Amino acid sequence: MPFTLDAASKARILDFVRPLSVGLDGMTTFGFVERRIKIADFLEGEKGGGGAGRAGEVDPARLFLLAAFAGLPSARRITSDGRESLLLRSLHIPFEEISLLSSSLTRLESSLRSQEEKIVHDAMLLESVGAYGVTQVLVSGARERMTLAEMADEIDARMDAARFATEAGRRLSAGRLAYARDFAAKLRAEAAEFGAAGSG
Repeated sequence: MPFTLDAASKARILDFVRPLSVGLDGMTTFGFVERRIKIADFLEGEKGGGGAGRAGEVDPARLFLLAAFAGLPSARRITSDGRESLLLRSLHIPFEEISLLSSSLTRLESSLRSQEEKIVHDAMLLESVGAYGVTQVLVSGARERMTLAEMADEIDARMDAARFATEAGRRLSAGRLAYARDFAAKLRAEAAEFGAAGSG
């Protein structure tokens, strides 16, 4: 059954998920929630389904919910007696939609089915590539005392692992992936040039 989310309901959901998604480490914020929702909306507007056809119509309310909750740690997945479920029920979201959201969250990393899942999957990946993704690697790498060479390797690994599910995602990521790989190569070369790689 189709359902809608008004501005007040969206605001309550964002207020709930935002503090749980702050870098997922409680220390660094890259504006993950709002950014992910904006990217998902952009991909949907760019026919993010990659030409899946009329059977792949995107539900705006489902897309918002999935994008909002996708950044939560796995320990906070939606359960029948959890705070997330209580919030959604208080907003009069049908039980079937809550169950669908829970299932979609578990499929985001591998077995994508719906157009909403493909779009949000790509929105999350776009957060981890390009200059935006490089910055995250450098921040976390410095905190973990990684060497510069190790950071370069991590950047390459992250770019190599990026597999986009929509044509719009692949198109939007192409330049970002190239930039990140070029940055990693230059970082590795400059770190090694005077023997600085070991000292980070």
